[in-house]
Amino acid sequence: SSVSLWPSGPPPCVRPCSVSRRWRAGRAAEMPARQMEDETDEDSSTELDAVDSSGDSSCDEQSTEVLPARRSAMVVMMFVIGGYTLIGPLQHDLKSALKIPDVGQVSEVFTQSVAFVQWGKTFMTLGQNVLLSCFPTVHRVYIAMVVMFCGTMIPPLFVFTFGSHWIGWVPLCYGMIGLALGVFECTYLSVISPLGPATKSWAIMGFPAAFAVVNIIGQSLMALCDMPVKAVFWYIVLCQPLAIVLFRHLAPHDTKVDGKSYAQSSMAGSLRDWRSWLVKMIPFLLVNVMSHFVMESVLPAVFNTYNAHQVALKGPTDTSVLMKKTWFLVVLSICMAIGDMSSRRIGYMFEITTTKSNYLALLFALVCSSSGLYLTTKGIAALTWLAVFLAFFGAGFNYAITSRYIDRRVPRKHNLAGYSLWMFVGYMGAIAGAVLVTMVRGWICGGKEYEYQCHVK
Repeated sequence: SSVSLWPSGPPPCVRPCSVSRRWRAGRAAEMPARQMEDETDEDSSTELDAVDSSGDSSCDEQSTEVLPARRSAMVVMMFVIGGYTLIGPLQHDLKSALKIPDVGQVSEVFTQSVAFVQWGKTFMTLGQNVLLSCFPTVHRVYIAMVVMFCGTMIPPLFVFTFGSHWIGWVPLCYGMIGLALGVFECTYLSVISPLGPATKSWAIMGFPAAFAVVNIIGQSLMALCDMPVKAVFWYIVLCQPLAIVLFRHLAPHDTKVDGKSYAQSSMAGSLRDWRSWLVKMIPFLLVNVMSHFVMESVLPAVFNTYNAHQVALKGPTDTSVLMKKTWFLVVLSICMAIGDMSSRRIGYMFEITTTKSNYLALLFALVCSSSGLYLTTKGIAALTWLAVFLAFFGAGFNYAITSRYIDRRVPRKHNLAGYSLWMFVGYMGAIAGAVLVTMVRGWICGGKEYEYQCHVK
């Protein structure tokens, strides 16, 4: 009699491999060629993960599916990304505190200084792989959090508390926030990959949640309760050390989890192995460019278009329904938050497994973003709420689909490279969107000025 190596049957990580080989062998003759290709495509990653622990296969979502959701991952993301919300309405509050007018040379210097956040995050998304290559990925997250803390500390401490009007604080603040964000976002998502897709689905919702807290709750409290704006700035600062404490209890601090190596290859090493992961990611990179372009152009263009004290909801020539600008922007922020947060959750609810289904999901995200941009150009304030919802729903859905794809299909040792390159390319679209805000505003206004929108200041 033979002795089984596994008294109660082969372990799950081995059983599917042998079964899938026999199953495909028996079904090959009767299965259409295209269907056989899809099945082989799906089973191949499972077979590799069953026999490999070096990081050459993907994070194997199937093996981490049973892991419980760690919702604190969302809180960490929300607290740190809170620093990025300084690019929103808070930047105008900082501008006012520095006694800088809305037009003129000093105003232009302020605007270009705020843009440091875009350049900083773009540079460090890939630059960290060189400048911080001597640090483990977990330590890079801590470094990013400390830099974010220092950057967000500048406005409430030096400007609002000490009353300094030195414009040099602006590039220092936004530059540090940009550098921190470039390291944090992609590295944090890579570090928590071993915690499973359930945790990742919560983590990615932290980005829009940060903007919802500041732009909806914060702005509402300032409007209703006369809360000073510096309270919002201090809230953002105090969130940073709390994020460090939460991350300390959340993150896996070992590069080997469940027998699998999550040690990351260098960017140069990942690019040398580009055939194993980069080619199929090209559609994800292209969609991310458009997604970021829409986000970074539509929202500022809307702010610059509806720039009177009241907003005509039915259109520039129909003044029958007016709304105070503050509440118009609050509703706008709510639509943005619902679209962005819900789509990131929905993207993890559907079982999107084949390459074809991933590309179709990307196409859906692209259609949503493009539709949002198109509806924005119609110049109807009430329609802008739907436009922003669609634009950010598409962006969030793209984020969720790509995160799942990288964790499922990109080899584990190239996980960080996949996130870094995807975000770097997307940030190029963000820079283009920020530069072309005036062009998008021109599409909305058509070169005209109305009583309640398109004012030229």
